[in-house]
Amino acid sequence: MKNTSVLRSDRRTVTQLLAAAEKDTDAVSVFMAGCTVADTEAAVFVVKGPEAIAYLRELCKRQGLLTDKPVTGPACNLHRPWEEPQ
Repeated sequence: MKNTSVLRSDRRTVTQLLAAAEKDTDAVSVFMAGCTVADTEAAVFVVKGPEAIAYLRELCKRQGLLTDKPVTGPACNLHRPWEEPQ
C-alpha cells in the first residue's frame, strides 16, 4: 500500500500550513487529512501567540495528551538540548 498524503497540495509542508494559519483569525487553526473528525486519524494544530501556546500546552499536559518525552523522527534545524541523546 502506497503511503500518500491526502492533504491539499497547497498545505503539504510546514511552511504552507503556517502560511494558511496566519490568514486565519482564530487563535488555533486545525488541519486534518479528512473532512471531519470522524474520518481523520491525525491532525496538525497551529497555535498562534505565546500565551495561547502556553495555555494549550498546559491544558494538554493536564489532560494526559502531552508528555515531556522527545518526539522521534528526522533531525530538524532546531537546537533542543532536552532532546539530546543520553
